[in-house]
Amino acid sequence: MPQQTRQPASDLHAFCATCPSPQEVSALLATLGFHLEFQMEEQRDHQYELPPLPAQFHFTDACSTEVLYLAGRDTSLEGEAYPCHASRFWLYVGADPQAFQRARSTLALAFQFTWRDPSEDTVPAQAEVA
Repeated sequence: MPQQTRQPASDLHAFCATCPSPQEVSALLATLGFHLEFQMEEQRDHQYELPPLPAQFHFTDACSTEVLYLAGRDTSLEGEAYPCHASRFWLYVGADPQAFQRARSTLALAFQFTWRDPSEDTVPAQAEVA
């Protein structure tokens, strides 16, 4: 039987123990050729009493590599079990895998976190009971 080789992840996420300032994240990403594409301020929902959604920052580079930064704690709304964290990052590959790898290692080293493959976070569905 042929051995299956695992493809490298094309998207990753990380839970960070600290909450770096958006300016610090932006300055670091600028050294890698990223620019701020989209920003959303913190969202509070007083009507339904949902937890606040921290400010979001979306960065891209010339190769369409994307970094999303959630400047605050991500709160589970559907029962997901998140590790203890102060902020969260996502990274998506663009046309240049090397740019993805540079962003991956630079962010992890600068903010001391470990990237995770979202496909490995899924929990198998429980079998239905008849």
